[in-house]
Amino acid sequence: MKRAVVLGGGVAGIAAAFALRDRGVDVELIESRGWLGGRAFTVPQRGELDAPIDNGPHVILGCYDHFRRLLRRIGSDDRFERTPALRLAFVDRDGERSVLGLSRFPAPLALPWAILRFGGVPLGARLRLLWAMSTIPLARGAGRSLEDWIAARGQRDRPRAFVWDPLCRAIMNADPKDVSASLFLATLRRAFLGSASRAAIHVPARPWSQIVGEPALAQLGREGVKVRLGARVTEMVVEARRTVAVEVGGETLRIDEDVALFSAMPWHALQKLTGERVRLVGSPIVSVYFELESDVGLPDDPVVALVDGDPFHFVCRAPDAPPGTFAVLSGGCREFDGMRTDAIEASARRQLQPYFPRADLERGRARVVKESRATFVGAPGSEVFRPKPGRHPDIENLWLCGDWTDVGLPSTLEGAAESAARAVADFGC
Repeated sequence: MKRAVVLGGGVAGIAAAFALRDRGVDVELIESRGWLGGRAFTVPQRGELDAPIDNGPHVILGCYDHFRRLLRRIGSDDRFERTPALRLAFVDRDGERSVLGLSRFPAPLALPWAILRFGGVPLGARLRLLWAMSTIPLARGAGRSLEDWIAARGQRDRPRAFVWDPLCRAIMNADPKDVSASLFLATLRRAFLGSASRAAIHVPARPWSQIVGEPALAQLGREGVKVRLGARVTEMVVEARRTVAVEVGGETLRIDEDVALFSAMPWHALQKLTGERVRLVGSPIVSVYFELESDVGLPDDPVVALVDGDPFHFVCRAPDAPPGTFAVLSGGCREFDGMRTDAIEASARRQLQPYFPRADLERGRARVVKESRATFVGAPGSEVFRPKPGRHPDIENLWLCGDWTDVGLPSTLEGAAESAARAVADFGC
């Protein structure tokens, strides 16, 4: 087949379109929204704040090989501030600050040395943490929650509060009791078992629309991909194990014998078309963006973990952000479901005060952004509900990709990009 229709213009759909073009396939990409980029995007400005904001602070790791390859293709890999190695700052409820920073030592020395130097936990706890980290290369954790896995290794109190809980929220967007140890550990292996740069945090220096959506749209056009925006797929007609038509924006698009159909839609959208029930649950991200009148008492680091933070877990600052400008993020917390935005804003101000006692958190503007299904919950055993990227088992001309398909990772930008590569490899052509 030399023609393909890709449904969904997120990272997986964009990556699939490029990969198909590389194989000489004529591609049409269909996206329901008016922009590309999927669940990560820059929100329309409404006047509350001066600077453009995203629907959550989006950061990536140096080990995101497939996603960074996509960024290089669309010309935006240089639109990040990056450090040579991981540097993650912490602040506790007493306002005490500490930093976990990997040296540029080669693996496997960088992580042990960083843990031994980490001042956030006492020496004995650091040694327990070092022992637990040493088991990661061979650990699998199949069918177990991360909470069970870390408890079995004596990771309680400060090691859990400073390391495991923040890493889990950052990687899995959920609490350790709710997530698969194996998915979490798979990400740690990618980040920490290579060079120190693979664990480095890359912070966007531009609005996310200028990282993915806009440059992807331009590059797809240059490479001959037809892109239809604002076109929602409402029906998929399947006959004799083949998709023969899809309803798109009120029109019927025939899927001829020589056309391959790629779904890069999220699981909850695809199951409405196929009638299948995918047993995955969404996990929210709630962000409060602040523009305070003063920068006094606020952290300089781009990402700061709030130790024992609840319901907010991280403070994020964009590179070169104006004084007093930052976001506070809550990952995987259902407390805010149905809550008014002014109450969410007040909750954020209250929680931040003991962490940053010198900051004047009451003087300034704020905006709340909620993404109800930012990721899926990578629960223990959820792998069995996630199909492998590639041909649909029951629909012969439909290939699946997306971060929710099973590439051995949780819901990440890297998983989305990698799933596209695997699906197109399975397609062959």
